[in-house]
Amino acid sequence: MRFDRREALTVAGIYLAIAVTGFGLLLAISHFRGYHPTDVLTRWDSARYLHIAEHGYPNHLEYTPSGLPKPSGLAFFPMVPALIRAVHLVTFLPFPYAGVVVSWSMAAIAAAGVHTLAGSLFGRRAGYACVGLWACSPYAFALWVPYSEATFTAFLMWTLIAVVARRWLWAGALCALAGTVRPTSTVLVGVVAISAIRALTLRRAGRRPWAAMGIAPLGLLFSWLYLGSRIGRLDGWFIAEKAWDQQFDFGLGSLRFLQKLITYQNTDIRYPVVLTVILIVAVGVVALAVDRQVPWPLVLVLAGAWALMFGTPGAPLSKPRFILPFLPIMLLLVVRPIARLPRPVQGCLYGCGAIFAGWYAFGLLVLFKHPP
Repeated sequence: MRFDRREALTVAGIYLAIAVTGFGLLLAISHFRGYHPTDVLTRWDSARYLHIAEHGYPNHLEYTPSGLPKPSGLAFFPMVPALIRAVHLVTFLPFPYAGVVVSWSMAAIAAAGVHTLAGSLFGRRAGYACVGLWACSPYAFALWVPYSEATFTAFLMWTLIAVVARRWLWAGALCALAGTVRPTSTVLVGVVAISAIRALTLRRAGRRPWAAMGIAPLGLLFSWLYLGSRIGRLDGWFIAEKAWDQQFDFGLGSLRFLQKLITYQNTDIRYPVVLTVILIVAVGVVALAVDRQVPWPLVLVLAGAWALMFGTPGAPLSKPRFILPFLPIMLLLVVRPIARLPRPVQGCLYGCGAIFAGWYAFGLLVLFKHPP
């Protein structure tokens, strides 16, 4: 896979143009409704990341009267707070705006990775289409505010590029960095390991796949141990994660959610969207698996993401946002016909998508009582 700086700048410009449209509408609606920009930038997960960046991690867990741990910042991995704090120290920007700088910068890097991956498979125009569709997807707001999705997508895409290109040392190093961003990097560690084992079986790459397998999980291990050390326990992160109901239960929680949805015990209009996402991703995995032009590591990482999404109960409304970093892989199914559309038509498609994303973001971030 060839990296072209000029192409990367073009892709970053396309992404930023779409993101500015959606984010601008989000801020405009917020202003019209009487909300300050910081009200939008400090909601839900953003508030956690910004608090950690400013004050550091807590050194203890709080418990409910029944003995269960309360939700804590110890469940959030350290890379994004560290980047926000670094930008704040260098630029003197307030923490919410430093968080925006981090998200937008990493999203632009992620967009270059999306284009490189899709473009290497189906051509430049398909790469542009993949970036455009990802940038205007309904949950793209998570790339605009101080969330971890943009940073994780950047490391995810470039790790996959390294795996497909058999750049094993880069694959291991980038996967290790992804492990300091989100616990979902477990999927990526597994893909790197399986890809490396296959390369060793075929005797294609000498000893470098061994190095990749050794390096890839280091970031994940560091995050677990560092967060656990804050409360003096090796399993500290796992205890903190239980408070968010994120322990893997092989899909029992998701099945209970689907049962309540089908029997109309949950009537929130957003819940059918969650069911639709679960089904679409499952179908997408199968469709990609039969497409011989798509490398098998991409199919494997999407299958792993679906298994983790379905097998972890958590907050059902967060499942569509969970899949956002993996969405460019899903979009490989549709970018070829989209890329053949006239450019004005594509521009209208991305513009309308960005407007909807901005409008939808206001409802998710500000109006609704539950985190997106």
